[in-house]
Amino acid sequence: MNNEQTKSLIGAISMEEYVQKGKLSQCLPADAQITLELAKAQADEVWSVEKEKLEVISLDYEGYTVNMTFQMDGTYLFDSVNVWAEVGNSVGVATEIDVESDSGSVESTLVTSKLAAMETVERIQQFAANLGMQLEWFEMGDERVCLMPSAVTLHYLKQQNRWKLVKIAGAYRSVDEVRASLSRIADAVN
Repeated sequence: MNNEQTKSLIGAISMEEYVQKGKLSQCLPADAQITLELAKAQADEVWSVEKEKLEVISLDYEGYTVNMTFQMDGTYLFDSVNVWAEVGNSVGVATEIDVESDSGSVESTLVTSKLAAMETVERIQQFAANLGMQLEWFEMGDERVCLMPSAVTLHYLKQQNRWKLVKIAGAYRSVDEVRASLSRIADAVN
């Protein structure tokens, strides 16, 4: 994989595949590898955390940003996706749905996007049901966190009685460790 391919290969990854497999690197073709050097060459932003000896590489795409965290020696640690698009813009990502809705119907402003299967709580539940997948939910004040069987977490914020997908955190620890951590946080918040 060369410098030009890194960003396009990562951008081509299906978010459905990512949340099932847990890591960006597991979604790439067998002969492709994400390295610190290649990621840096196409990064939209690079930040170094000297104290922890980490480098975070950010790649911007339409409606979301992929963040990859490496140790400064080049060891790949984990990845995440920040969703930043709003309802009504040209991207159509992170469309919101009314939390109070009993019908479960999605607002008419929904636009098909790369994140369509998970952009609302109802959509990720439907996606999981179609695959026979069990999801675990953690309530943390104005945030709902969905734990996938892959140890990926999807983070939804309640904003003016609406849930909005704001982050997907890739697997870094085992699902049992993530579950225990989320339970402790939920207990402390609630």
